[in-house]
Amino acid sequence: MTAIARPVAVPELTIEPGARSVASGVRACAVAMSDAGDVMRHHAAPAGFEGDPAETARHAMTSTADDVQAAVAALQVGLAALDAFCDETEQIRSDRIDLATRHGHLVTAADDLERRQSAAEPAAGLDAEISRHNGQVDTFASDVVVWEQRITRAEDRLVSALRSADSTAEADRLATSAPDVPGLTDELDRVKNDPAAIYTWWKGLSRAEREALKIARPELIGNTDGIPIADRDEANRAQLSALHNTLEQREADDELTDADRDLKDKIAAIHQGLDKAADQFDENGDPLPTYLMVFDPDAANGDGHAAIAFGNPETADHVSVNVPGLDSTMDTFDGVSGDAAAVREAASRNGNGSVASIAWLGYDAPDFDASVDGIRDGLGVAGEGKAAAGAKNLSDFVDGLKATRQGDGPAHYTAIGHSYGSVTVGTAAGGDMRVDDVVLVGSPGAGGKNPHASDLHGNVFVGSSDEDFVTHLGGDDRRLLGADPAHDDFGGTRFKVEPQGEFSFDGDGLKAGIENHTSYFDDADQMEREHRGDRDSDSLVNIGKVVSGRGDSVDEVSPRTESNDAWWLKQAGQSWLDRHTSHRGG
Repeated sequence: MTAIARPVAVPELTIEPGARSVASGVRACAVAMSDAGDVMRHHAAPAGFEGDPAETARHAMTSTADDVQAAVAALQVGLAALDAFCDETEQIRSDRIDLATRHGHLVTAADDLERRQSAAEPAAGLDAEISRHNGQVDTFASDVVVWEQRITRAEDRLVSALRSADSTAEADRLATSAPDVPGLTDELDRVKNDPAAIYTWWKGLSRAEREALKIARPELIGNTDGIPIADRDEANRAQLSALHNTLEQREADDELTDADRDLKDKIAAIHQGLDKAADQFDENGDPLPTYLMVFDPDAANGDGHAAIAFGNPETADHVSVNVPGLDSTMDTFDGVSGDAAAVREAASRNGNGSVASIAWLGYDAPDFDASVDGIRDGLGVAGEGKAAAGAKNLSDFVDGLKATRQGDGPAHYTAIGHSYGSVTVGTAAGGDMRVDDVVLVGSPGAGGKNPHASDLHGNVFVGSSDEDFVTHLGGDDRRLLGADPAHDDFGGTRFKVEPQGEFSFDGDGLKAGIENHTSYFDDADQMEREHRGDRDSDSLVNIGKVVSGRGDSVDEVSPRTESNDAWWLKQAGQSWLDRHTSHRGG
């Protein structure tokens, strides 16, 4: 009787999964050190300070800056090795899952062969089957040995690299051969505004060159369309952590300025935004990854630019870009992030593939405050200038997503614009941006150059509450911010939204109008908090359908046929009647 082989057990993976976190912390330290070295080198002696003391100061500062840069060079080597180690161990971890699956199949096969062999009359040809099975078990055992050897080699390479940079002398030596960051940034500048070319250039760099750029120029690498999302995230998080740590130290020393406090608020909003999908999981049941794709607190005249992806847009089947409107700044970005996270969750419930949803504030949205500049900026909502500038940035961002695409085939892309953000999305979709679907919610207009849905590239869906006064700002011609996308003449697909109360010019009516304008992304939790039910709002459900590629199943409602001029006249007339009726009644 031929013996039936049993497969060897697959060893547990002893490598801790926290290497990426270690690398992230080291990178933030390296960014802070690189910045400090640059400051010392550029300010070796104060302006107007001349003579021997100046030379002494310049020499001491320059010498210290050289020592700092040597340490940074050593950290670059360590980070490149850590990055390689993380990539390899992730593949090793994935391969262990495959080995475990094979192990299960071989155990099942062995059990079946033993059952059949013990039968009163074993089937003919069983010995041949057992022989093939035993050969597969032998191959499996060899594969397990090779897998274990890969772990050992990965660890040995990491240790060797770290030992090559663990002394002052080795750091000084490494500094002389460190990547040429100015030369590399010049190369990047030559292909700027071409995400596909940038991606090709980046992939041609060595790990050491990429790490050097992420450390020395995180603000450039983290915000450049065409750089892969993981590298952008690493650069931006390093910059975020370095700034956060600096501010924490200044606060401890009671040295915070007003500008520091403003930056602290922005950083807090980003941290809160990154946590918005902390309870979400991907299609495999793993914690949902988040990526800080844009982090530029100085952009937009100090309002800041930011973008956070919930899920990986390079591999997801469906990708949405969510664009906010009036009063959107970095220090309120946690709210924008919450909307994007809600969209991703709603879309995922449709079970039509993986979903990534991006909160994107890559333009200078109009925002009001009591200052002269704030009033001037807020008046931008009455024109298309900010939307036009934002449309260019949005189009470049989407091109960047497509350039770094890693999935099987192209993704299904949806651009979602809320309030003034819908003007930005409409302007982009009527220009160079190419997406599959366009969603305009709470829209004051689709842009003056887009009188019809066919002027936009992509299927157009509209969520517009009749009691949201902002949606009645769109004109029947090209005045203000363009045509009303909810109107029958525009030709979009209008879907059902959740009304909250009737608009009027009095206090409660104005409040209802504002609530209608800000509730398009309300999820079940928000609905329950406001005692409006225990499910996602109709609007969010329908947005989720569009994002998941099921726009043909949205709950359609009839488009508007009345002009918005008539609506406003009706509201004004009702307000006059209410006031005079109240006065006579008094």
